[in-house]
Amino acid sequence: MRSTLGALSLLLLASGIAYAQTTPPPAPTGGCVGANPFAAMNTGYCRNGGWFPGNPPAPAPTQIPPQAPAPAADDISIYVGGYQLTTNGAEKTAGVSRGVHLRWSMGKPTAAVFSMVGCGDFAVTVPPAAFADKATAGWRVEVTPTKVTTDHAVTFRLRWVRALDTGTAFTPANEDLELTLKPGEARPIDSVPVPTTAKTSNGRPCAIKTASLRLTVEFDSSDRRLIGADVWLVERLPNGKEDSQLQSVRAMPHQDVPFYFDSISDGTNRFDFYGRLIAELTEGGIEIDVEATRAMPHPGQKGYQAARFFRATIHIKPGEIVDVALTPQDKDGNLVNRVFSLRIRAKQIR
Repeated sequence: MRSTLGALSLLLLASGIAYAQTTPPPAPTGGCVGANPFAAMNTGYCRNGGWFPGNPPAPAPTQIPPQAPAPAADDISIYVGGYQLTTNGAEKTAGVSRGVHLRWSMGKPTAAVFSMVGCGDFAVTVPPAAFADKATAGWRVEVTPTKVTTDHAVTFRLRWVRALDTGTAFTPANEDLELTLKPGEARPIDSVPVPTTAKTSNGRPCAIKTASLRLTVEFDSSDRRLIGADVWLVERLPNGKEDSQLQSVRAMPHQDVPFYFDSISDGTNRFDFYGRLIAELTEGGIEIDVEATRAMPHPGQKGYQAARFFRATIHIKPGEIVDVALTPQDKDGNLVNRVFSLRIRAKQIR
């Protein structure tokens, strides 16, 4: 995989975020014989078998040769579900869907029978079952996953037909095609108007205008794997010492999780460091996508008047400590001669 130095890099995910003021761990050292001769000055570090005065330099990002991990199909599913469009223009799920889990279904067709009944209500079953009683529309849908790539793009064959339609359609609507979608992406399948004479189950006027089917690709919500990480926002001071803030975070893979550090003062100005991160378990480590922002707030609590954005993807091994430098100060003089970085340590907890 790869490590990126410069833009930014952060780490892993957070369900709960703990904050503490602390000193980050020193860069990894080793190979020295005997006691630290600079210990009385509360300094000194070991490198390449010898002791040096001062604080250890930030470790360089680890350069890992490119790898070709197996496609991650175990944590992806395809869903076909019913949706309702209300008379006020709002759309909501009908609460009925059929899932195709790639873990067990690669290369195998999965079929479902959908019925639309009454006020846009849906029912689903599997062949050879017939459509529901009093259904005004019905579909037969078949999904066959055929391929998944390392970036989670799923290729599959979709076949469907609106086999029941009490409206005026003479030719059943249908499709037979190959699609490729990533988790978070969706495709509409078909829609039908709800009869104007339809009533709710308790006899009230129906507020649903249209019923539809839609296909989505999603990461499994039942994934219990857990990733933990320590992330420091580090400022290296002119005297060589460091000030830092720590966030200890945990989350499941693929979760989009925000992070926030306390504001940094600079004269009469202050700056917020915040962003979001997504982690994924890969062969030999953890890959992390990060978006971070350093922003100057408006007076009060009404947003920001200026901001700089950082994006990066890094690959980190369990137990590693990695420093990633943030871009130097702004050209307009903000944060002059102040050096910030992120220091990261991560591991899989379960």
